[in-house]
Amino acid sequence: MPNRTEDLNLALIMCPLWGITQPPVSIAYLKGFLNDSGIAAKCFDFNVALSKVFPEKKYWDLNYPEYFIDPRLFNTGILPNLNPLINVWAEEILEYSPQVVGFSLFMSNVNTSLLLARELKKIKPDLIIVGGGPEVTRFKRILVDGIRRIAYLHRELIDANVFDLFIYGEGEKTLLEALSLIRQKSDFYSAKGCLYLNNDELIANRPREFVSDLDILPPPDYRDFELKDYTRTVLPLVTSRGCVNRCAFCSDSPLWKIYRHKSAEKVLEEVKFLINEYGINEFEIIDSTFNGDIERVNKICDLIIESKLNIRWSAKATLRKEMNYKLLQKMKKAGCTSLSYGVESGSPRVLIDMMKHTNIADSERIIRNTWKAGIRTNCFFIIGYPIETEEDFQLTLGFIRNNAKFIYRFDQITGCHIEEGSYLGFNLDKYGIILEKDGWYSPYSSPQIRKERLEKFREFARELHKHYECEIQL
Repeated sequence: MPNRTEDLNLALIMCPLWGITQPPVSIAYLKGFLNDSGIAAKCFDFNVALSKVFPEKKYWDLNYPEYFIDPRLFNTGILPNLNPLINVWAEEILEYSPQVVGFSLFMSNVNTSLLLARELKKIKPDLIIVGGGPEVTRFKRILVDGIRRIAYLHRELIDANVFDLFIYGEGEKTLLEALSLIRQKSDFYSAKGCLYLNNDELIANRPREFVSDLDILPPPDYRDFELKDYTRTVLPLVTSRGCVNRCAFCSDSPLWKIYRHKSAEKVLEEVKFLINEYGINEFEIIDSTFNGDIERVNKICDLIIESKLNIRWSAKATLRKEMNYKLLQKMKKAGCTSLSYGVESGSPRVLIDMMKHTNIADSERIIRNTWKAGIRTNCFFIIGYPIETEEDFQLTLGFIRNNAKFIYRFDQITGCHIEEGSYLGFNLDKYGIILEKDGWYSPYSSPQIRKERLEKFREFARELHKHYECEIQL
């Protein structure tokens, strides 16, 4: 490991709403990478602190982030409890004596992050404040690339002139370059992958190339978090980036462009490190698609079994034909406790339009074999897709009826969202989609139709199985 530099401290911040179930993985991985590169960094997660004085459960459900996103709901519901803490948090950060503060920005935490950034600048005007994360990438795509805005955009993030620099795309190498330039007292605005304001004009530097070999990235560093304060004793783990699918409703795949993964050997090395470092042997693999490469899944399981590691882990997986019973048995033996599948619909015609590249027969076989192997099967469904008719919706209910015995829970049932950068978002006219203040409309779907179908779905699921956790999001 390179010698730690004493002339530059970086504070990495995760503001509410991120959640309180587990520590924030993005800044933990960033810290691990920067530490290996000789940059001193410290992580601050203020979600748990806010939840202790503001514990009402509905505000901490990531399925319903509107209280933190919508300015009106934020100002009336969140701000009165948040205001007394902003100065306390700012002082806590400044006790670390950082020269740079980096915020991880999601749509759900922009309002809180902006308040804290303003307070930091007020106390220490020469502090360099950097923003990165999904919301910055979204800003760049809308304001620079010209992608049509669909969801709410926090323009004040740019207009407030609080953030000195933004990083879009993957953050590791861009942040490292910017910090190196800051340390050298050079022009840090020149780094690739950066976004900044110049005379009220938003400037985007040329993009940073993706990290081609994820094995070069070190494990996440969770040492700054009080792990016992989170509601689950589970460490989040990233083993791949991107997705092999290109579903019509998803904007993640077009954004990442390619699917990359760590080698099986690297995954095992990271798991062993985390067990030794934190004494925790339960992991949640938060990849978009853990099983994008089936051979790698096989090898990871073989290595875990050969190493006799006593671990438990869960992951999201795609319903691909190669997920046979033999593989699922091996995954169970290697410690897999649950898999979450994006079923999305029980209608063949809707699945084809979604570009899911799966069929009902394969989906049923995989779900039943997962149950048979002793792995809990969790499912995602999307209700009110632009072409979904009442007949299509009934086919989805029929799918649930036929497979109720084999489904443990529903991770999330959501009304279809139209996302910027998704195939649906680029093809509004093709689907006859009209955007209104209360939501979007198509010849077959509307906010009211989606609301009614979601409630029917919930009632139907609970009639079949009382134990179902059935989170509904419009």
